Amino acid sequence: MIGAIQKQVNKGLGQIRQAFMGLVSRGGSSSIQLKGFEGEVLEDVEVIQQVGFSSWLPVNVKVVLIPQQGKTSRAVVVATRGGDIVIHVDEGETCIYDQFGHSVWLKADGTHVEGDLFVNGQIRATDDISSATEIRDKKSTMQSMRDAYNSHRHGNSAGPDKSM
Repeated sequence: MIGAIQKQVNKGLGQIRQAFMGLVSRGGSSSIQLKGFEGEVLEDVEVIQQVGFSSWLPVNVKVVLIPQQGKTSRAVVVATRGGDIVIHVDEGETCIYDQFGHSVWLKADGTHVEGDLFVNGQIRATDDISSATEIRDKKSTMQSMRDAYNSHRHGNSAGPDKSM
């Protein structure tokens, strides 16, 4: 009797899909197409991401799927791994990166940004600001201001007593 019950339970469990992995075959940020490792193709699979974070899943990225209510047709992507660019972090570090090579990397010595930075709003610093190259505004560079100031004369007068 117990053997028959166990057989029925196992039969029922066999009809419930467990978490599985797949490969993205059509990328997206909210819905993707993917191939399961058993050769199956899943269309319009929902991608679940953390609030405040959104990323485009590129082709050939590995994904972990959870079939809601055990049904493959209701699977959602909950994690990803891979891509053309992968950054490996050390203990305590966090990195947000894309497949273009841009990154914001939180390290022990500070925040490292790789790539151009576009800011819509004010920048306020509580310490010095330095640059390895030019500082530029909408008119010119600080170096061009120095060049104009240092050579500035009024008639026959001497130039500035202190160069910039």
